[in-house]
This record gives sequence, C-alpha cells and structure tokens, in this order.
Amino acid sequence: MNTDDLIASIGAELKPSRAGLLTAWVVRGVIVGLVVTAVSFAAFWGMRPDVSVIWSDPALIAKSALPLLLGALALPWMLAEARPAGKSWSAAASTVVLILLGLIILATLYLTPSQQWWVQMMGHSISICLKSIPVLSAPILAGSLIALRRGAPEHPARCGAVAGLVAAGFGAAIYSLFCIEDSPLFYGVWYTLSILFVTSIGAIAGRSLLRW
Repeated sequence: MNTDDLIASIGAELKPSRAGLLTAWVVRGVIVGLVVTAVSFAAFWGMRPDVSVIWSDPALIAKSALPLLLGALALPWMLAEARPAGKSWSAAASTVVLILLGLIILATLYLTPSQQWWVQMMGHSISICLKSIPVLSAPILAGSLIALRRGAPEHPARCGAVAGLVAAGFGAAIYSLFCIEDSPLFYGVWYTLSILFVTSIGAIAGRSLLRW
C-alpha cells in the first residue's frame, strides 16, 4: 500500500464530530461545577442576613455584578482558547471589568476620608475571603478543565488560566452574597487577589492537563 492509499484508508475511518459538541461539553462542565458550588455555598456559607441591601447601593451591586460579568465574559474566551488559533472578542472585553472596578475605587477614595481608607481596605474578614473564593471556585474550575480536555488548546496554560478566570469570577460573585464587607476598597483588593490566585492555579493545572 502506498502512502496516498494509507492516508485515504485512515481518513475513511474518521468521523467528523458534531458541530458545537465541545461547547456543549464545556458549558455542561461549568454548569455542573456551579451546581456543586451553589450547594456547598448553601450548606457552609449561606446568604448574609441583610442580603436585600445589596440591591439598594450601586457599590454593593458592583460587588456581585463585576465578578459575575468577568466570569460571563471569560466564558467565550475560554471556549476560543480550547481550539487551535481560537480568537474571541471577550478577551479584550474582559478589561472593561477592570476599568469599571478602577473607577469605583477612585470614586470611593474621593468620597471617603483618607483616614478611613486603610480601615475599609482591611475590613474584618480577609482570611475568610481569601480562603472562600478559591474553595467556591474549585468545582467550577475542575468541571471546566475536565471538559476542556476534549478540546485542543494551542496554549494549554493560557486556556487553563482563562478557565480559572471563569471559575473565580463566578465563585467570587457567589461569595459576595455572604460577604459583609461592602467597601470597594475591600473587595477591589481582596477579591482581585483571590481571582488572580485561582487564575494562576488554572494556568498551572492547564499546562499539565490540557496538553495534546
């Protein structure tokens, strides 16, 4: 058998995958992770007693809305990264979250007496925040990485990092319903550090798990 015949015979045995199959798997992995996170949150954290006040203050709305927006914008970016040479508009759009957060922090610094800046930034629950967001993000990250193994990312570490960004965005949004620290100086610093930590874990895991 010559080379052309061999290639033709191998190609004849291959079946094209259904369009959208990878997307379906990844979305399913994220949803399963979200369900596990939601159940864990209900069992071990729970809503803050005065959760209704969140909807009465733009700064409090931002505490939940910004990480939620980050997770939502990073999701199509993650799907693009799961394919060779994948491109997504949401990679650039994700910077909008940082811009909005920066504007909110600047407004808070302007409106808050300088002697209160450090107090508001330190709050009373840094350790809880830094532990809780990664823990709540873990099921979402795990579900995403398992599903992404069906893809073919050109840059496995970057794909894993974006998966961490998705997980941390959603995890931080869920945690915000428990968190009693309402100052943008607090969540702007400590939520961001937690999200960066989960993103780094995603990059490390992706480098090993998403290679092909």
